Amino acid sequence: MKLDCHLHTKYSADSLTSLEDFRRQCLKKKIMPIITDHNTIEGALRYKKIYRDVIIGEEIKTNRGDLIGIFLNEALPKDIDLLEALDTIKSQGAISYVPHPFDDMRRSAVKVIDFKADIIEVFNSRVIKQQYNRMSEDFAVKNSWLKAVGSDAHLPSEIGTSYAEIEDFNSPKEFLKNLKKAKLVKRPSPIYVHAVTKIVKPWKKLIS
Repeated sequence: MKLDCHLHTKYSADSLTSLEDFRRQCLKKKIMPIITDHNTIEGALRYKKIYRDVIIGEEIKTNRGDLIGIFLNEALPKDIDLLEALDTIKSQGAISYVPHPFDDMRRSAVKVIDFKADIIEVFNSRVIKQQYNRMSEDFAVKNSWLKAVGSDAHLPSEIGTSYAEIEDFNSPKEFLKNLKKAKLVKRPSPIYVHAVTKIVKPWKKLIS
């Protein structure tokens, strides 16, 4: 299957992607999605109720930067301590995933990794300066971390820009096992997507 590990819907403040458009793009590109909205699992739960084939995740703003939980049962609170977030994810039988680390162009990125998570994102399609993706790849190799990639899609067209070709799995444990031998397809998003999402967040606040 083709698995995109890092995706957003309209339930993220900086995305306009409806669940219907999200579903349409996933079917078109044959993508199995992990929905990782910012600080909420509401969109992922709604999507699962309607369409079923989705893995529930959350991109959590911790006190030290963003951390993703995959296979979550409950959402984690915003601004939680990073180490507490790691423990909470583990207590749910879920998987911890560090997105776009080292990216100095994002205030939300983890800049120093002195902790252990399950997965590190070695390629994020929305990273503008590829040196940051390379830093993540180098860190993973040097420290024997399990690698993954994500589109970090905020627009429907971005879904499946990067993905893992992975054997089917039936549990978080099997997912981790199969990810070790997955093929990682890495492609950058066009630069204009950043301009679009910079407009989306204030616009959504204005109309809310």
